[in-house]
Amino acid sequence: MTLHLPTVLFFAGLLTVAMTVGIGLLAYRERRDYLWHWTAALASTFVGMVLFAVRGSAPDLLTVVLANMLLLGNLLFTLSGYQRLFRHSKAPRGMGALVFVQLIAFLWLTYGLDHYPSRVHAFNSTLAALSLASAHLLWQQRHRLGWTVLALPVIAHLLHAGIGVTRIVMTLTDAGGVTSLHAASQAHVVAIMLNSFAAIALAFGFLALHAGDLLEELNEQASTDALTGLLNRRGFDPALQLEWERHRRLSQPLALLLIDIDHFKRINDLHGHAAGDAALRHLGQVLRQHLRPYDLSARIGGEEFCVVQSGVHPEEARQTAERLRKADLCFGLDAQGEAMRMTISIGLATARPEDTEPAQLLARADTALYLAKAEGRNRVMPG
Repeated sequence: MTLHLPTVLFFAGLLTVAMTVGIGLLAYRERRDYLWHWTAALASTFVGMVLFAVRGSAPDLLTVVLANMLLLGNLLFTLSGYQRLFRHSKAPRGMGALVFVQLIAFLWLTYGLDHYPSRVHAFNSTLAALSLASAHLLWQQRHRLGWTVLALPVIAHLLHAGIGVTRIVMTLTDAGGVTSLHAASQAHVVAIMLNSFAAIALAFGFLALHAGDLLEELNEQASTDALTGLLNRRGFDPALQLEWERHRRLSQPLALLLIDIDHFKRINDLHGHAAGDAALRHLGQVLRQHLRPYDLSARIGGEEFCVVQSGVHPEEARQTAERLRKADLCFGLDAQGEAMRMTISIGLATARPEDTEPAQLLARADTALYLAKAEGRNRVMPG
């Protein structure tokens, strides 16, 4: 059976336009930048396919130069979408220069040299390079998103790259040479068809990435305290377990600080719940300001906070606790314009060789916190 290239491109185009509309509607609903970039990627693919299909009946400027640029634009928009999805602040280097060089190359190879094999080489070498760059960018996110999310888009990019290299090799080895797209062998048509369906597979990969991003966002929201931005108890327990396992594996010191706002009910009763919320938010900010970036901090109860520090000895942990206790704990002004200040009590515990689980560390810190309150509050008590 002989494959008819315009027919192949027509049906691939229909599937692509359906995916373009679907992701475009999703982008409109979700208002996420990366979805708009992927919509543009699919739209450029569709228009490029249409222009390829009418080659010979429309000017070469449209069906050769613009068509090739649009099909490469698919991967450029895809890359920029990845940049936004992964919160990278900078676009890939040389992207603007690449677009300009490719435009000049296609104009020269169409109107100057008019050499079809060279156009195939120029297009497919760039296609392979951009596809590999995209696959590499996705690969860097494997620990964050996992292979169930990344498998389809990575495979689609690798397929793009493989087909690009294959077409270059086929053009170099074609007996007698190929002078135009319509004179290309069935092997070239199959390669173009696979390239088109790789673009469709990539569209489904976009949906997988979007779903993965939403799931990660939901998990983050479920494990984060909305008021302070710190971990909540649900997020803290597994994070503490990971710190404990690292402590046991590397034999590193481990310290845990249990922090409680003194007389928190009195703050709510005297100044209102808005002031209580302000006190909680402020203490969260104090923890972020005075702790190391990799220290674990969480709000694990109403007015109870917890800090876990790895690699610190008991005296260093005590100094950290005192630094927190003596920090500026003014959380606003009352109705009379007077500063509202809070004090905190801290129970401190460090891991012992005989400990077998983090619950023992947490229990000693809790006992120490109870003693700190019993002895007058606003103090650090080791346990």
